Amino acid sequence: MLLTVCTIAQLPQALTLGASFTQHNPDRQFVIGLADDPDHLPANWSSPYRLLTLADAGCSASDVAALSARYTPTEFRTACKAAFIQVAYQQTEPSVLLYADPSAFVYHSLNEVFDQVARHSILLCPHWLQPPADNRLPDEKHLQNVGLYSSGLIGFGPHPDTSKMLTWWKSRTADRAHIDFCAGQCLDQLWLMHVPALFEQVGILKHVGLQVALWNVQERHLALGQAGWQVIQKATPVPLLTADFAGLLSSTEGLFQRQNRLNIAKRPDVSTLVSMYQTALKSRLLPELGAVRPAYGQQPEPVLLRGWRFSIVTKLHRLSTWISNVPVRPIHR
Repeated sequence: MLLTVCTIAQLPQALTLGASFTQHNPDRQFVIGLADDPDHLPANWSSPYRLLTLADAGCSASDVAALSARYTPTEFRTACKAAFIQVAYQQTEPSVLLYADPSAFVYHSLNEVFDQVARHSILLCPHWLQPPADNRLPDEKHLQNVGLYSSGLIGFGPHPDTSKMLTWWKSRTADRAHIDFCAGQCLDQLWLMHVPALFEQVGILKHVGLQVALWNVQERHLALGQAGWQVIQKATPVPLLTADFAGLLSSTEGLFQRQNRLNIAKRPDVSTLVSMYQTALKSRLLPELGAVRPAYGQQPEPVLLRGWRFSIVTKLHRLSTWISNVPVRPIHR
């Protein structure tokens, strides 16, 4: 089973992901967790895939109200993710589940990945497979703020520690899934750094064809041939399995908004990949879905500062730090 979690406005991407997954994995189920109010779905709208609601995930009305009051819409969705995964995992037989964000797209059979999931409790996907060779952003310090592993692709296998991990993860994101780097919080993702130490039989997915995305495409070169999309590694082609388009369609989304390493104009392979994804997404961009505002998440989304505003804020932070470090001399009278 492949599960994704989205709001109503994100359903076009979720449906695009589902179509790509079932095309290459016709014998596996695709399920959508709706972190939104199903009553806000357009009249006569139906999903070709199984749809789980917050109630199905065991979230009571009081739980939903508490999370909604605490979080932004983005934080709310990620805070509910573990609950959706938990209930989907319990209903999956055999207990092998892969989670992917709705911004993902599948290009190949994932049997190889599911086979690995079946041999582990949790399978984590690192943001990087190679250290950066320059001083551009994102850098290692940025990953320490947002997490070493991506919560956009995770595997859950048949092991006793899987249920333990999901219970622990769900409890942590209930009240600590804010985007607050100073408080050591970044959605549901930062918690994943603890998983290899706290739970048994945890694996790391080190596959260059998995989760090609804004944050790692600088280390991977793509080629489109008769066999489909491939990642070229040391002159050897490897099938592209999945990509994640968060931040590639809009520079205001995702956790890598200030990246300055990728210039799509200088990467025709990435530009073509994005263009083909936009074509696949276009037929599902229904206005009646995109216009629906998330029902939950009452806190405002943070404003992204750019240009002179960001420059001024940065200088003020430096000035504040300098003032705090100035030694205070005692006054003698």
